Amino acid sequence: MKIDQTNDRRQIILEAGLSILREEGLAGFTQPKVAAKAGLRQGNLTYYFPTRTDLLAAVARLAIDAQLATAARMVERIMSAQEAASAFAAVVTRHENSRVLVALNQAADQESALRGQFNELTDGFIGELQSLLQKLSLDPTQSRVDLVHALFVGLSVIDLATSRPNGEARSKSVMDEAFALLASNQTNTNTGSKSTAARHKRQRAVRSRHGSD
Repeated sequence: MKIDQTNDRRQIILEAGLSILREEGLAGFTQPKVAAKAGLRQGNLTYYFPTRTDLLAAVARLAIDAQLATAARMVERIMSAQEAASAFAAVVTRHENSRVLVALNQAADQESALRGQFNELTDGFIGELQSLLQKLSLDPTQSRVDLVHALFVGLSVIDLATSRPNGEARSKSVMDEAFALLASNQTNTNTGSKSTAARHKRQRAVRSRHGSD
């Protein structure tokens, strides 16, 4: 029973911490605020998480697992580039998620112990993007994946800072353009490769005839 109570209390604290990050970002993430959100005295909180870094690391783990699970579900549902653009644009305007992303970025910059966790989030999201591009029959090269990743993160941060009333529509337009450019570039690359292969074949045939003569 005591173990169950301990686990329950830890979970309440972690969920309260994640809620603070979603609402206020890293600036609002303090032990007194998390304790108040969890309905506990600060002494109870520090029993489980002695320092702010300990608490932040545990909340970061919860946040990373949640964000990667959400990304995996999103990729699983997407069946076309148009659906991908719409899904990305919708996530961009969910500021609570962007606040957590920015908070984890700041935390990784300030606390070296959290850098590995942030890298895990980045690597996990990049892996999901690779799966998405492959699913859409777009060659998932590193540069293409990095392009989509940079656009998504950039749009999320901009929308968080500006709260533009047409942010979702503008973000969708950007992502539509990005996926269209990736598809066009791939078509041109494939056409160029086929033309080059055909040219080499003709050159080999000519050399072969000259050799026979």
